[in-house]
Amino acid sequence: MQVILNFWNVVMRSAYPVIAFLFAAVVSSAANADETPFASVYTTDVLPSGAKEIEQWLTWENGRPFETYNRLEGRTEFEYGFTDNFQGSLYLNYDWIKNTPNTPAADTGFKDDTHFTGVSGELIYRLADPYTHPVGLALYVEPLIGADNREIEFKALVQKNFLDDRLVLAGNGVLEYEWRKANGEWGHNTEVKLLLGLSYRVAPNWFAGAEFQFKREFDGHIFSGESEAAADSFFLGPVLHYTHQNWWLTAAAQAQLPTAGNLNGQLNETVDGYAHEEPRLSLRLRFGIEI
Repeated sequence: MQVILNFWNVVMRSAYPVIAFLFAAVVSSAANADETPFASVYTTDVLPSGAKEIEQWLTWENGRPFETYNRLEGRTEFEYGFTDNFQGSLYLNYDWIKNTPNTPAADTGFKDDTHFTGVSGELIYRLADPYTHPVGLALYVEPLIGADNREIEFKALVQKNFLDDRLVLAGNGVLEYEWRKANGEWGHNTEVKLLLGLSYRVAPNWFAGAEFQFKREFDGHIFSGESEAAADSFFLGPVLHYTHQNWWLTAAAQAQLPTAGNLNGQLNETVDGYAHEEPRLSLRLRFGIEI
């Protein structure tokens, strides 16, 4: 119960102005919103020229070996369609983490912290529309800047629609470079990911499906000649999507599968088939509205 109350307090402190603005926009707007039937996988759909949208993300992560771990991550995003095939976004990122070590094997101490993690920008350029071409294709780049972290993420987005667009199949190839500052020094890491999503329109305004994620972590930046693969991890879970006129809502859960691979041989890189640094369970909620 205390964890739930902490989540609620963080959401209210961090997102109250955004929630109030979104509520006002729901009441006043009559346009149709851009949407996605997935929580983690990106499709090649972009906003039309001149359209604007706000999205609110909330992601809860739970469970890691040797510690009681909870994290609530929030992202507030403003999107704008520069052309019918080119979209830009600006994100504000913030989170709450509570971590309590349970054994001496834990590599982090007690933490109960709420902080602003940084600002992200996002650019998506669509090369092919899935509604007029056999396959949709888009390119994506997202830099992030924070006080003690830097990231840049590249994605290739693919989408294929079937059954008069009732069935959506999407995939993302992801390369992410990370810089993390600790004890006055910057560490380098890389993540390579493959995301797959399948969603079907089960009723008017409703989509249901599943998402899969494969992640490989590297110590150091790949292509620099000084990187080492650390661990593989796999995630799977359901996703549910609802759309109504000018707004949409997506909810999803993902569980880490007990099939993680220890690639560098270090002790506790994986524990009982799970990647040490990845959560056992995550829940995500996304809300979008055109303004």
